[in-house]
This record gives sequence, C-alpha cells and structure tokens, in this order.
Amino acid sequence: MDNASASATNNIPPFAKRWGQVSLIYIVLAAYFWSFCEYGLNIWDEGGYANGTLRTLNGEKALVDFNPNGYLPGRYWYGMLFFKLFGVEIQSLRIGVLLFTPAMVIMIYSMGRKIMPAGFALLAALFVLSAPSMYYNRFYTFFVILNLYCLTNVVEKRNLASLFGLGAAIFLSSFFKFEVTLFSILVSLGTLALLFSVKHWRVDFNFSPKQAASASPKPGKFYFLLAGVAAILFAVYLGKDGYFTKVFKLVVDAHEVWGNPFPEILPFFALLEKVGAHQMFERILFYLPPFTYGVVAILLFYRLVIKKETFHIAHLMVLAILLFGACAFGLVIWRAGFDNLLRTLPPFYLLLCYLLYGIREKVLSLQKPVGKKGAGAFIRLPLNLLTIFLPFLFYFEMNTHHGFYAGSIGAMKLETTRLSLEKMDVYTNPGEAKWIRKVLDKINLHSQKGDAILALPLNPIFYFLSDRVNPTPYEWVLPGMLAEKKERELVKSLKYRLPKIVIYVDIAIDGKEERRLSRYAPHLHKFLVEHYSFEEMVGFFQILLPKNPPLPLDF
Repeated sequence: MDNASASATNNIPPFAKRWGQVSLIYIVLAAYFWSFCEYGLNIWDEGGYANGTLRTLNGEKALVDFNPNGYLPGRYWYGMLFFKLFGVEIQSLRIGVLLFTPAMVIMIYSMGRKIMPAGFALLAALFVLSAPSMYYNRFYTFFVILNLYCLTNVVEKRNLASLFGLGAAIFLSSFFKFEVTLFSILVSLGTLALLFSVKHWRVDFNFSPKQAASASPKPGKFYFLLAGVAAILFAVYLGKDGYFTKVFKLVVDAHEVWGNPFPEILPFFALLEKVGAHQMFERILFYLPPFTYGVVAILLFYRLVIKKETFHIAHLMVLAILLFGACAFGLVIWRAGFDNLLRTLPPFYLLLCYLLYGIREKVLSLQKPVGKKGAGAFIRLPLNLLTIFLPFLFYFEMNTHHGFYAGSIGAMKLETTRLSLEKMDVYTNPGEAKWIRKVLDKINLHSQKGDAILALPLNPIFYFLSDRVNPTPYEWVLPGMLAEKKERELVKSLKYRLPKIVIYVDIAIDGKEERRLSRYAPHLHKFLVEHYSFEEMVGFFQILLPKNPPLPLDF
C-alpha cells in the first residue's frame, strides 16, 4: 500500500470504519440465512402467521376481527409490509424475518464483548447462528435480544441517547410480544435503580450532550427521582383495573391448559438407551439454562457479598443478562416445548460462555506461576479445545438432527422435497408435500375462491394457500381458547354460513386426551358430527363434506 492509500485509509472516521465492518458482517450473515430460507415448513404456526398477515392486508384487525386471544398485531403489520413489497407468499414473510436475524447475532456478540474477550463473545454468537429459532417464532427472540442489548448499552454508555433507545425498544416490543415488554420494564427499572445507586456512576450519567462527565450529581438525582415517579405512575396506571391480577391469572390459566412438565432425564443411562443420544440432547438442554443461571447467581453473590469485591459495570451487565434470561425462560416454564426453549436461550448463551471464560482463566492461573513467562503453555491448547467443545457440539447437533426446530442450515438435510405452489415454494418432507397438494386439490374440487371453509383445530395454512375464507375469528381452536358461551356463538355462526369443506385433524395435542377437540370443544365437535360426513383421509387430515349441501340455483 502506497502512502496515498494509507493516508486515505487513515482519514476514514472511526465511526465510518466501525459501521462499514458491521455492514459487511450483516451482509455475510444475511447471505448465510438466505441460503436455507426455503427449507422447512410448519403448517400449524407458520400458516397462522401467513393467514393472519393476509387478513390484516385485507383490512381486518388482529385481536378484534380475528385471533382475539392470540398474537399481537405488530407481527402482522410487519409481515404486511413484505407482502406489499414482494407479493403474497410465504417467502415474503421469511425475507422480513431474515432481515432482522443477522442483527440478533451481531447484538449477542456486542454484548459478549462487554463482559468477556472477543473469542468467547464469538462463541456466544455462534450459538445464535446455530439456532435462531423458527421464522414465525423469532419475534420473541429478537425482542429479548434487542431490549437486553439496549439495557446493557445504557449501563455501558450512561447517557440520555442510550436511555431513549431502551425506551423505544421496549415500546416497540409491546406491539409484538407484550410479555417481553413487561419483564423488560421490570428488569430495566431494577438495573437502572442499581446503576443510579452507585454515586460515581450516577455522577457520570450524561443527561444532555453538553453535560461533562465530571458534572454535579444533582441532574442525575433529579432525573432519577423523575424516573422513579414515572415508574410508580405507570405501575398505578396498569394496576388500576386489576391489570396485574388479570395478567397473572391469564398466565396461570394458560399454564394449566397448555403447560407441560420438563422432559425426564433420570435414570439417565436407561433413558439414553431408550430414546437415543439426539433426543437426550434435547432433554438435557431444558435443564442447562436454569443450572447456568443458578451458578452465575451464586458466583455474583460470592464475589460481591462474601468477598466484597468492588461492584463493577461488568457485574451489573452480567446481572442484567441473568435477570433477562430468567424472565425469558418463563416461556418454557409456561410450556415446556423444544421450540419454546430455543426462543429463550440467547441470554443463556452469553452466560454459558461467560462461565467458560471464567473457568478457563481460573485453570490457567493455577497452572502459571507468577513471574514465569509462558508457564502453563502446555495446557493452553487442550484447554482451548475443551472450551470450544460445547458451542461446536451444539452447532453440530442442531444442524444435523434438529434443523426443523432450529430454523438453521440443518433444515436442508431434513427437508428434501420441493413443494411449489402459487403462494409457497419451499422444501419439506415427502409425505407432507404430498398431503398438502392433495388437500388443496380436494378444497379446489369442493369449493371456489372466496368460499368459506374450515380448518380444525390448527390448520390455518389451508385458508392462505387456497384463497378461501375462514368464517371465524379463530385461526386456531385450541384448548382453553373458547369459553362455552363463545363456543356456542361460534357454532351458531357456522350453522348460518356452512363451510363448503372441513379439513380436520383428530389429534390429542401433546398426547393428552383432554387436549383433543372433542374434549375441549364438545359443541363444535358435535356440530361437525351432525352436519358433516367423512369423505377421505389424506395423511392425518380428514376431509369432511356437508351432509346436506345447499342445492345450486337453476333458472
């Protein structure tokens, strides 16, 4: 490089260099995620996202006109944007999700660098790269990462701009995942309270661009008081109509209906022989996050309370990550499903790598006598290999046997049959591809575009793919969703506008008989028995046709 080139390079502002590097990394990551975005399909949940977005595009409102006790409207607004840009098809929605996925990886790496060296931060990012979660579920993961990133940014930079960014992120999450919003508020308030409780951090907080770091603590005290009053008023506002009680009851009731126990891991070797290594991997993964959070909590307590170490910014960041992780893990406690588990794991990735870093440093300190340069080098290589074993084991396992759940490149191995339709061009398993085509043929045979059909209990993708109308507000009819009064009203409306065809799966959800439609929605099931007859079995889909279809008008 000549002097002129070197001079030009040196003249590039650090800000531009940094964002240039970030942009390049983003493009590489986006290309990686794009390489497998056609692979995998979940006809249950992804179908709900697709048809809900289509209903929004057609002028209906989530939580009002459809899906009254389900997902918030933010994801449908977001998906609608990509329908308008790229057309009404599944892939358009995946492009939308793909665009914010690289940011998840980058933010995890950035947070990791605040508490540990670059290599360990990279390992944490590798975990996210391995299993970003499925396309329709990634909003939860994204907002957990985004809100946590903004909170650690406040702790690090201690200025008004970062505080505003945190508030904006939390506000945005309220349109997508309200549970994330709630615990983000609680953890953020607790973290900020600790931040402002330390005098030199409070003094160092820049509440305006003109305020110097050495300014008087009075502005900090004033804003701290103002924030406290605002938090109290906000809590009073939310609680005035028994909001917290309602939310708590909603969570408890939902858990009673949908809750699953954690999978058993004992007796370990007997179960390992019975279910195999890959299934055992899934089971163990349920227990690693709470174990890791417990170890980190004990470690912080030991350092800060027993050893009385100085309370550093890094300690506060680790605490914030710990609290976020514990709260996010509540989704798994609510319903212990592997797809739910993967959505909650990014804080766990950070703290696991943080522990690996601490263990490595401790081992090296024991092997390297003070004053002896290079002592303990003989153990460094095997220790490094052991350190990266867990992250790479996770990456290998997720991408060879769990690609469907992970939303990772591993799906390319598992989903091998192309399903090319007007609104969907994806690779799925051979059986599913065959069944979906055949079900759509049956829908086209017995109905026309714009007709009302019924897909029960959780097959909304057929509304989307067939251009048929869901005559109900419910994309899914699931346990605990319908009170008896609502169920009777639903049946009454269906009798008034009898669907031309019913696609029905008689499934005991989670293998529990009380979660079979005939048990949790008996009036709806009776309606099917009285008004429809069995036509054909396509895979696990029952094709039901009206017993007494209306006669065509003949003039």
